[in-house]
Amino acid sequence: MDIFVYIERVQARQSAYPQCSDEQALVYACEDVVDHELGSPLLHGTAIQDFVLSVCHRENIEPPFIRHHRNPAVQASADLDSWTVCVTRRAITTSVIVHELAHFSVGIDSHGVLFRDELIRLLRSNVSLEHAALLHSLFTHVGLEMSPWSASARRY
Repeated sequence: MDIFVYIERVQARQSAYPQCSDEQALVYACEDVVDHELGSPLLHGTAIQDFVLSVCHRENIEPPFIRHHRNPAVQASADLDSWTVCVTRRAITTSVIVHELAHFSVGIDSHGVLFRDELIRLLRSNVSLEHAALLHSLFTHVGLEMSPWSASARRY
């Protein structure tokens, strides 16, 4: 599909986040479009914790606690002060969990370029290359600052 079709979908989806800054709404809208197009595996119950531990071990991130809460307006959130990921659903996608883990990896709540670069790197190594590539392309095409794609490759 043409990238401009995806960009139109992002622009239409951005209005779903009226309480967010323009930057944050664009990040969420891009993620929504990618998840709609490519899907993201659902995690249920203990699989959420297992996935978090697996990613954190592989990426050298201190694993956060997982807590369930009842705010239906938010799928998940990262609380850096308590080192906790709060999830609202019994099943949540791997891409949403990776989004929250990116906050812990960089140690910031915002959705700026440092966060976006880390999100792409984590998606690339823990979800799929295709998922990360499409999201990186969308971020770039909607005007969000990004490091070059090659910078997202894991280096040892």
